[in-house]
Amino acid sequence: MKQCVAVIFGGVSTEYLISLRSAANIIAGLRQAGYDLVLIGITPTGEWRRFEGRDEDIPADHWQESAILPPAENQLAASPADWFIQLCGRRPDCIFPAVHGVNCEDGVLQGLLTMLNIPYVGSGVLASAAAMDKVLTKKILSEAGIPVCPFVSVRRHELADQRDQVVDLIETRLGYPCFLKPSNGGSSIGTHRADHRSELLDALDDVSRFDREILIEPFINAREVEVAVLGNTSAEAGPLGEIITNGVQYYDYETKYMNEEGALVQIPADLPDDQAEQIRQIAFQAYHALGCAGLARVDFFIDRKTGTLYLNEINNLPGFTAISVYPKSWHLAGLPLPDLVDRLCRLAVEEFTATRRELA
Repeated sequence: MKQCVAVIFGGVSTEYLISLRSAANIIAGLRQAGYDLVLIGITPTGEWRRFEGRDEDIPADHWQESAILPPAENQLAASPADWFIQLCGRRPDCIFPAVHGVNCEDGVLQGLLTMLNIPYVGSGVLASAAAMDKVLTKKILSEAGIPVCPFVSVRRHELADQRDQVVDLIETRLGYPCFLKPSNGGSSIGTHRADHRSELLDALDDVSRFDREILIEPFINAREVEVAVLGNTSAEAGPLGEIITNGVQYYDYETKYMNEEGALVQIPADLPDDQAEQIRQIAFQAYHALGCAGLARVDFFIDRKTGTLYLNEINNLPGFTAISVYPKSWHLAGLPLPDLVDRLCRLAVEEFTATRRELA
């Protein structure tokens, strides 16, 4: 009997549309790998639906038109697991969350999936929450001796109550140009470069819409190198990828997903062997420091002027679109998409078994 995988996509997240693209690619890979699938979509307003329509309706965002709910008499459940099994129509052997962003990869969804007592792909609650919070990630990695960019963090209430002092602090510690992003967020949504005080003030106001905590760093003219990590207690890395931008200031949302001419991914990255190995080893160190499992993409900056290496961030549910670094890297390493998603499902079961504990 074929194993059943429940793929969860969508979500109440600014990265909803990117999730649909990742899900379409993951679903194609799982079908080629021979799994039975149950497709569960989360609408932007938070409703969960089973989808039994055409796969191509998902990336086009037409899936809600043919999504279904369980019969009303079945919606009363004694536990989260009962509810989810009713929604799926059967108990899946594994769950593949093809989701991104807040409410999806920040430990919120992982907490629910843990309560289902079903293996799921990716890191658990703690590692997911830590990796999603960029300020917390920097603090943890700094403690582990991993190089990160200098930074200042500002909370929304501090911006409201001490506006001038906040700006003075950023100017003193970091100067211009500086770069702002939500501490919890992804896909470069809500990011800004500021070259002077008025731009900084406007950027702080805008970024604060996306999260209560704002991360500010010096803007570094850097090469951007990304590492695809796979594994649980033992991890391995695919060939390093480098983002080559073309006529854009930085790798923003538009460049990543909408403007095909704005950037390209070079795999393998053009780096000396010793530097590539150094980056891989730091990626493994960071992966284990945060307690990641299954997969992550670890992103680095290499300062073009000084050659200094910084770990930028860890994405614990990286993009899985056809042009994303993660699946492309592993394909080049000899692990095509069907084999990659199969491996991730097996790692999920392995991690589920390894983390079991007696409750009485």
